[in-house]
Amino acid sequence: MDPFGSALSELIASVKHQNLQKAPDLQTASGWLAHSYYLQSESKLGEALEAARKAVEKSPEFGFGWVRVAELEFSMGRSDRASEALDKGLTLSARNAQALALKGYLLAAENKIGQASVYFEKAIATDGALANAWMGRGLCEIRQGHSEAGRQDMQVAATLEPNRSDLRSYLGKAWVETNHRTQADKELRLAERLDPQDPTPWLYSALVKEAYNQENEAIDELEKSKELNNNRSVYRSSFLLDQDQSVRSANLARIYQDVGMFDVSVHEAARAVDLDYANYSAHLFLADSYDSLRDPRKVNLRYETPWFSELLVADLLAPVGAIPLSQNVSQQEYSRLFGGDRLGLYSDTEYLSRGAWLEDASEFGNSGNTAFALDEYYRSDRGERPNNDAQDGNYSLRLKQQITPQDSVFFEANASDYSSGDVLQYYDQAAASHTLRITETQEPNLFAGYHHEWAPGIHTLLLVGRLQDTFTEADPAASVLITTKNAGTGEIIGVSQRPADLAYQSDLTAYSTELQQIFQTASHTIVVGARYQTGDIDTDSFVQRFLPVGQTNSLSLNRISGYGYYSWQVIEPLQLTAGLSYDYLEYPQNSEIPPVSNSESHKSQLSPKAGIRWTPFENTTLRGVYTRSLGGVFYDTSVRLEPTEVAGFNQAFRSIIPESVAGLVPGSEFETFGLALDQEFQTHTYLSISGELLKSHGSRMVGTLDAFGPLLLDIPSGVVQTLDYQEKSLTVVMNQLLSKELALGTSYRLSRASLDDDVPGISPALSGNFSLSANRNVGAVLQQLHLYGIFNHPSGFFAKAESIWSAQSNDGYAAELAGDNFWQFNVFAGYRFPRRLAQIQVGLLNIGNRDYKLNPLNLYSDLPRSRTLFASLKFNF
Repeated sequence: MDPFGSALSELIASVKHQNLQKAPDLQTASGWLAHSYYLQSESKLGEALEAARKAVEKSPEFGFGWVRVAELEFSMGRSDRASEALDKGLTLSARNAQALALKGYLLAAENKIGQASVYFEKAIATDGALANAWMGRGLCEIRQGHSEAGRQDMQVAATLEPNRSDLRSYLGKAWVETNHRTQADKELRLAERLDPQDPTPWLYSALVKEAYNQENEAIDELEKSKELNNNRSVYRSSFLLDQDQSVRSANLARIYQDVGMFDVSVHEAARAVDLDYANYSAHLFLADSYDSLRDPRKVNLRYETPWFSELLVADLLAPVGAIPLSQNVSQQEYSRLFGGDRLGLYSDTEYLSRGAWLEDASEFGNSGNTAFALDEYYRSDRGERPNNDAQDGNYSLRLKQQITPQDSVFFEANASDYSSGDVLQYYDQAAASHTLRITETQEPNLFAGYHHEWAPGIHTLLLVGRLQDTFTEADPAASVLITTKNAGTGEIIGVSQRPADLAYQSDLTAYSTELQQIFQTASHTIVVGARYQTGDIDTDSFVQRFLPVGQTNSLSLNRISGYGYYSWQVIEPLQLTAGLSYDYLEYPQNSEIPPVSNSESHKSQLSPKAGIRWTPFENTTLRGVYTRSLGGVFYDTSVRLEPTEVAGFNQAFRSIIPESVAGLVPGSEFETFGLALDQEFQTHTYLSISGELLKSHGSRMVGTLDAFGPLLLDIPSGVVQTLDYQEKSLTVVMNQLLSKELALGTSYRLSRASLDDDVPGISPALSGNFSLSANRNVGAVLQQLHLYGIFNHPSGFFAKAESIWSAQSNDGYAAELAGDNFWQFNVFAGYRFPRRLAQIQVGLLNIGNRDYKLNPLNLYSDLPRSRTLFASLKFNF
């Protein structure tokens, strides 16, 4: 066969996905070009690009060859190289309609929608039968808010090439935009039949079903899309259509959460980050998953750091318009299937019959290369015991500007105002203070970030911030530690606790700078970075028992951190991760527990990390992890870009010891071990078994008053306290999708927490004479079983019933803490409007009106202490 006949045969084989009967003839530029298409049909994009380059080496004046090179460079995200090759192609073949259309896609990728439309018009005028040109113009129409005109162009494209799966998928999306659900489903089903290996229509169908309240079916479609993802159709990628803003930003965590699969949500989010670290939507997915675990009363802060850190990374990596910048709006609430200029309004109002209100509101949008979000959060809660009220307000403004397709800048300003009584968790509610008042303000915190993409997978992130926090505490009946010492030796010979009038204020002003570099290929990911934080902590402390004791100190906070993480996809089922970080921390010895100290402490730590993710069988994943890390002082701990998880286990902690037990322990050393098995069965059963060991070691200075001399004058002093905490936990979670509407689930968690609390300066004999916890080794075992059933009907009606069983035993306490064993039952019902435009929900919590006594040594979420009515209204436009 002559070279041109051979090239034509190979091109036909590529279109029909046939195997070549004989080796191709690669003597001509046309032969290499045909071979490029054949390699693409075999999912060998890199080799296809090399073949296209061989074609233009053979014939440098071959315009079609240069356009082919540009197509493949663009499909790999290398826009600069694509533009260079395309300019040569257009110079040599000015009336090449495919080249004109490609120019339109390049301009659209730069968000130059008006200019892109001009080139699509030129392509259509040159060749009215070119489907890619009609599809590109349709995308631009939709991006400009002309949904019906865009849908009509998409339909022309699908008519011209009726057997292309990608065109049918996009036409299905366009039908959704014009509120024609039946036609959308028809096109997506046709796309699935045309290319059974293409995950795109399954993903789009999952998003549509979720938007129309078919959550269980959406999960089916999503799982199918995941299964096919490694065999995706390469033709669809030729114009980066898989980077459509809405699809790339779709946060599928909410689909799992709607059917109660919170653990699956977190695991899937972490998996997404592990497999594609530079993908902004994976980080946002993970941030939303951690957000669902946060304590709304801001007492237990274990998940504050990973949530805020992942949110910052997502905001820096995402192009303008890909995600809403709002902290309050999840990606499923931002449910548009095509990106474009828009203005959005979101509100979520919740009410509890004990007199608690919560209001989340956001105004957000984007125009061209600029995006913004204004968030307001307000929470008011009277509490469930005297002096248990809390008021929390947070206001933030976020802006992002796309400078070039590779460069963007991000700005954030947020302010908060918090006030409360005693909101800590207690075993005995009568032990809470009736007089303590707390306020905390941040006015404002400022952040600025910069992102540059050097090439696909190679990113530089820069984050700078100014942190401000003012904390006040006032308690006219505070309990103060009084010590008496041997005048000669300084040995403590007497200890007591006495009431005193206490007033305290601390002001933190700090600055943070972090630079991170990401290198990512198909099998290797390297993340390296460095962080520097510096600031001043000014404290004013006043304690009066007999005579007033006032103190004013100004001390510094400094942190230097460096880190590196390397992940290697050894083979398809096996991923190994290794990391190392170094931290140097300088901080006040005691700036929190009056009377305060004017001394500073410092420590440094080299922290290794190791993780493994192994999938020996389809839908079976084994994970393991070991990490060490060094905590910080205040809010500064959460301002970071360093990776928060290894192999799906969180390693970024603001604290591990529950704050209700120990309060703030600055400079704590953390160590974690974890093993997990995640199994998905064909019966729509999801099983997760995980064991985790968390360790926290910290020491601090506790303020005391020394009773000195015959007049027993109060002299400010302090004693050193060391706190060693361990939490061993076993968690078993099983979820079952029973039908298209019904989901059941159960989770069981067994945790053993122990605390070794040592004050060397106070002998055990003396510590037994007062109520301060010291020189003790205590423990608690908590079991919690959660059972639930969720019914989601396509009409929008949904209902949920759940029961929670808790049982706890305690040991080591001087005064025995009796265990508790109780059930609580909750029911909910509500209605969701199509496309998540609004949602109404009511519920009855703690139906049996069951109070409880739980030791906060085990980390647990607050449960209502009496029968409580819940109501909420949410809307999103």
